[in-house]
Amino acid sequence: MKTFTSVAIFALTSVLSFNAMAESKVEKSIVLNKSINQGNATIAYGYDNLASTGSINVKDSTVSKSIVLNKSINQGNATVAYGEGNTATTGSITFE
Repeated sequence: MKTFTSVAIFALTSVLSFNAMAESKVEKSIVLNKSINQGNATIAYGYDNLASTGSINVKDSTVSKSIVLNKSINQGNATVAYGEGNTATTGSITFE
């Protein structure tokens, strides 16, 4: 039972640490990144890859009349983008 609990917590943490929104309309909202990232390795390797830990990525979207706050805490992380067209982010908010 201990193994299952650990795996479930790890899976839940992994799901909650990556946020992506594509082709959305964000209006009169608050975009808040309050992630805590400690001792992580975020690596994008190969061609045209994205690796994110504790980040919010907003792509092909419109954001208007909104507040964007990044209050993430990042300590002892390694963030590496290796290769052509790769992006790696830790504790950030990215708009494309």
